[in-house]
Amino acid sequence: MRSVAPLLALVVVLSCSVTPLTSKIRVGEEPIVIGVGEGTDRQTDLFAAPAGGGSFTRLTFTRAEERTPRLSPGGTMVAFLRRTGPEDQAWSLVILDLLNNSESATPVSKAAGQPAAIGWSANGEMVVVRGEAYLVSQSPPRPVWLRPVPLDSIGWADSLTGGLLGDPPRAKIAGCGGGFCIVSGVDTTRLQGVTNPIPWGTDSIGYFTESQEWEVRPLAGGHLRRPVWTEVPARLRELTYQGGSR
Repeated sequence: MRSVAPLLALVVVLSCSVTPLTSKIRVGEEPIVIGVGEGTDRQTDLFAAPAGGGSFTRLTFTRAEERTPRLSPGGTMVAFLRRTGPEDQAWSLVILDLLNNSESATPVSKAAGQPAAIGWSANGEMVVVRGEAYLVSQSPPRPVWLRPVPLDSIGWADSLTGGLLGDPPRAKIAGCGGGFCIVSGVDTTRLQGVTNPIPWGTDSIGYFTESQEWEVRPLAGGHLRRPVWTEVPARLRELTYQGGSR
């Protein structure tokens, strides 16, 4: 009788999803950072790396403009904006599943104005797009669509895209005087010479310094950290972080 072991092994291999991050990052388990950058072909795409240091890997391979990535709370999906046409072309919300490399997309209505930021609900079931108005979509595996946020939920939508710091939130990142500040109640701390400040977990903030090094600063004080990354894409920007389950 012919052995069925080779056939079973083939079925197992075919059922496993191979993605750009396979064997490089344990998606959803270890800390990850994703940003916008340019490859050797000068095309704008998304790139990912282990948050603590390591090599960047290209996630998307399109000729479209992509921006404002935001990792889901579980770290298994990233939502971002993509524009495939000229500058007056409408944007689309794209949600990329990092476990199987599948994409779900839906257009952003021009009536909502220029989209500027993306946020996730704490349970990862909803995605908010902020423009001149707020739009919300459910997340995969359910169908993706965008609807206006009801007026009584604007505060909720704003909090998801507002760079809140801490758990529970006790401060937020805000623009001030052409730069950025940490605002906590009546206290305001100016961040000197930094760009792209983002929440780094529940206890830190990450940003680019004037010398374009990425720095992680604990909110309660302590040692600054600077991850050592390799294969860094050109013009790396708009980073998003998720701490994983470990």
